[in-house]
Amino acid sequence: MHQFCKITSGELVYYKSTLLDTPHMFTTKAGGVSTGYLSSLNLGSNRGDDPACVARNYQIIAQELGADADRITRAKQVHGDEVAVIDEHNVGRGSSKPKFEGVDAMVTNLPETPLIGYYADCVLTMLYDPVSRSIGVCHSGWRGTANGILPKTVRTMQEAYGAQPENIRAVIGPSIRQCCFETDRDVPDAMQDAMGDAVLPYIRQANGKYWIDLQGINAAHLRNAGVLHIHDSGICTKCRSEEFWSHRATNGKRGVQGGMILLKREETR
Repeated sequence: MHQFCKITSGELVYYKSTLLDTPHMFTTKAGGVSTGYLSSLNLGSNRGDDPACVARNYQIIAQELGADADRITRAKQVHGDEVAVIDEHNVGRGSSKPKFEGVDAMVTNLPETPLIGYYADCVLTMLYDPVSRSIGVCHSGWRGTANGILPKTVRTMQEAYGAQPENIRAVIGPSIRQCCFETDRDVPDAMQDAMGDAVLPYIRQANGKYWIDLQGINAAHLRNAGVLHIHDSGICTKCRSEEFWSHRATNGKRGVQGGMILLKREETR
C-alpha cells in the first residue's frame, strides 16, 4: 500500500507519493512569498500576483527538488487534450522562454527538466516510467477527462519513448472529489456523449443534482490504457480548502497549486 506523504521543509509544505521514486511534489498554499488572498505559494501568473513573488515561488520549489528554475516547463492550460513532447528545443517554456499555449499535458525523457501542471480542483496526474526513463504531467478537468487526455498522455509516452503502460506509475493528486463536485445535468450529459455509458458508474444523482467521480474515471482510463500501478491521493481540495486552494470554495478568488516532477541525471541511461 503506497502512501501520500506530507512533507514540511521550513515554511514549505507539499505532498509526495511513495509510488514515485523520482523527485516530485504536489504543492499546497504554504511556503511562498505571495501575500493577501494569494498567500503564500501561488504559482499562477494570471491571478493578479506580483510577478516577482511568483518568480520567487518557483525558485523556492525548484530549490527544494534540486532543479534549475529556468528549465521548469510550463503551459497555459485550456481544458483541452493537447500533449506536448518536451525536448531541448522547447524546454523551459514559461520560465526562460514564452509559455506553451493550449497545452494540458507534457511528457519528456530529458534529465533535470521539471514539468509542472496546475490545479485548484482539477485532476493533476503525474506519470513516471522507470524503465524508459520518461515522465509526464497531465491536467484534466471534466472536459479533459471526457476527452481522454490522460490515456492520450500514456500513448504519447509510448510513441515518443517506448514506454510500456505496465511499467508506468501514475499518481492522481489532490483534486475536487465526488463528495463536493456537484453539477447540473449538462456536465454528466456532455461526459456521457463523449464516453458513452462507461461513465455512468461514476455519476451519482440526487434531487436534480449530479456528483461526478473524476478520480474514478481517470483511474479507469489509466487501467484501460494498460497502466497497472495507480495511486490516488484521496485528498479533496474543497474539503481541505484551508490547506489547498479550491476554485469552488473561493468562488475563483484564489491562487494556484502545482504538481512538479523531474528526472535526475543519474536516473537516465
